[in-house]
Amino acid sequence: MSNLETLRKRGNFTPKQSFVESEKEPKVEINQPTQSAEIIETDKYIPSPNQRKTLKVSPQTKKELEELKRYLKVEYNYEAIQFLIDNYVNTQLSSQEKNRFKDNTI
Repeated sequence: MSNLETLRKRGNFTPKQSFVESEKEPKVEINQPTQSAEIIETDKYIPSPNQRKTLKVSPQTKKELEELKRYLKVEYNYEAIQFLIDNYVNTQLSSQEKNRFKDNTI
């Protein structure tokens, strides 16, 4: 063995105390919400981390979207897109078209 190998410790560190299974903290059970509490209607789309999607746009559209995000002071693309959709629906569609839009998107 070389001199460096003799100086090398095995493992990352030497523990000061050994681990004892009974010293672990007891598990705390979390109450599951009722079914009525799970269904919360909201006007805004709130994505979760496992629901990411990719939207391919041209470089010009990407620049415009980034500028819109900076103007609106929002962080995510979906927030700016949701703003555009809400604005379009509220200003451009008739009440009959709005109802049809809402029926088709729910």
